[in-house]
Amino acid sequence: MKLFINIIFIFFLCSCAQQAALTGGNKDTTPPRIFEEKTIPKPLSINFKSKTIILGFDEYVKLKSLKKNFFVNPQIKQIEVEERGKTIFISINEPLKDNTTYTFYFGNAIEDITESNVLKDFKYVVSTGSFIDSNFFEGTAIDAFSKKPLEDSKIFLFDTKIDTLHKDIVPKYITNVSESGYFRFDNLTEKEFYLIAIEDVNSNNKFEKNTEKIGFIESPIIPVPVKDSNALASKTLLFPQIKALKIIEKKYTFPGKVLLIFNQKVDSISLLSSTSKLIPVHRKNISDSIAFWAETLSDRLLKIEAKSLLFDSIKTISVTTSSPKKIDSLFSFKEKNLSNIKPGMPLILNFNHPIKTIDTSKMSLLIDSTKQNIDCSIKTEKFSLFFPKNKQTKYTFIAEPGAFNSIYGFTNDSIKILITVKKANDFGSILLNLTTSDSTRFITQLLKNNTLVHTFSSSQFNLKEKTQFLNPGSYNLRVIKDSDGNGKWSSGNFNIKRQPESIAYYNKPIEIKAGWDIEVIWDFK
Repeated sequence: MKLFINIIFIFFLCSCAQQAALTGGNKDTTPPRIFEEKTIPKPLSINFKSKTIILGFDEYVKLKSLKKNFFVNPQIKQIEVEERGKTIFISINEPLKDNTTYTFYFGNAIEDITESNVLKDFKYVVSTGSFIDSNFFEGTAIDAFSKKPLEDSKIFLFDTKIDTLHKDIVPKYITNVSESGYFRFDNLTEKEFYLIAIEDVNSNNKFEKNTEKIGFIESPIIPVPVKDSNALASKTLLFPQIKALKIIEKKYTFPGKVLLIFNQKVDSISLLSSTSKLIPVHRKNISDSIAFWAETLSDRLLKIEAKSLLFDSIKTISVTTSSPKKIDSLFSFKEKNLSNIKPGMPLILNFNHPIKTIDTSKMSLLIDSTKQNIDCSIKTEKFSLFFPKNKQTKYTFIAEPGAFNSIYGFTNDSIKILITVKKANDFGSILLNLTTSDSTRFITQLLKNNTLVHTFSSSQFNLKEKTQFLNPGSYNLRVIKDSDGNGKWSSGNFNIKRQPESIAYYNKPIEIKAGWDIEVIWDFK
């Protein structure tokens, strides 16, 4: 009797146990597989009329990131999906269309519960009609500027042409873009569709015009039969939609420096103040910020008017400033190019305020202990020191206190800099020989580590240019077709159906070696 009670107790414990991953044995590396005998209706069934679908699998499954991965083509809004052990239940709560092939796409949402092995790109297809549509359409979606894939972007297909894309417009079909930029629609009917791509950063299947990129194909696309495997794949370029310029942040740095941060990159902007001269901070490359110094300061608001064609109106900016007191040792600098001074180039010191005056009598340039003439120039905050035209490469620069004076009354501490000018054979050079059959003017850009090194413009057809004193390393080359002639890359505009300006990248890195010249011949389209 006691043995019988123990057996009943053990059975009760086992029946109450929770499902859990098994331990021990070989590691499970196989994703779940569909179990057709327990799937109702079976995949590729026709004349489907049910409101419930049961997907059976060969092991316990779980659903992950369903919002990001799962959708139905054509779309079904009222639908519920849940896992129960080895089964996934789909409940449809709206009428389905007649004679329509439905694809339930799970992407990478289905995993097993033991090792989270993913059943990749799983889809389930049924038809409410007497046959399964079998046409397809495929292509790639890439960033219009970088030409890199935009993984997890979404591709929409619409029955009709869409003039403006807003949250209330629902596509007929939808699919994800893979890591390589590839996308494909299967089980489509043979009719015209219009394609729109969105970046979909927040995975809500909606276009957020202020934060996401968009792309489109102007002409209608027509899906082709599966047997037509040689069908030409499309390419969709996603671009940031041109939007109104906005100031999103302003910062004040004592004494007198103001930084404006915008919602997008900005070329230039007109800044005026009735109470102070504004001195712009030099920018080497276009960015989303502009800085300037106010020459005259007081303990009150500095009011500035900002004008730009991208503003919807003139902007008034107010910044609280303070009157600086004359204090020594607050005027400092950074050596911009001390470690990389090229032959014929000056040493450049960037000060933290604009320079008002310099006193060359308090400066010395020495070769060993012999003084040289001071040849220099100033521009706003930048001091350039030029070297004698001889073969010497080592110098010492000394500046006494008071050699540099800022617009705010500050002066420098003692300065002593040991300088080595590099030799010509420490660098390489490149000769660009670029041609194109297109008469549109183009912009050529040489980059190193994604940083712009040189820019060249060409009116049409060809460019032949030599660039010397390049640091050894790997460089990249790109060409922008400057269709509107504004000297920069212009993005597209979905509302007026304008594509972004074309960009081409040279097909391999260009290796620059010290003491070497290299020629690049490129006929681009």
